[in-house]
Amino acid sequence: MRGILFTAFVLAGCASVLVDNKQGQGKDSAAASGTYSITTLYDGDTGSRERAAKWLDTEARNICASDYTLISEETVPIMNYLGEVTDSRLIWKIKCLQQTERANAP
Repeated sequence: MRGILFTAFVLAGCASVLVDNKQGQGKDSAAASGTYSITTLYDGDTGSRERAAKWLDTEARNICASDYTLISEETVPIMNYLGEVTDSRLIWKIKCLQQTERANAP
């Protein structure tokens, strides 16, 4: 029982990110370019979606090592066995801007 409560606490209190590089480049490349999918969880608290979006923005800048373009945004509800939404998953698909695109970006 303690293990279940601890797991629920960790999942509710921590943001996680999953990075899926769509072009096969490593995340650690010095000048990352390509398309990535990143995701995090948020709950129903006031402002939690905005905090999650801000966190994803920071993570996207870290992955790309600079600017990026948001290609798509999706919210997927996570439901319990009663069909109640307990959390939501915010998924961003981003494209890192290459060096020449960064110089011309508004």
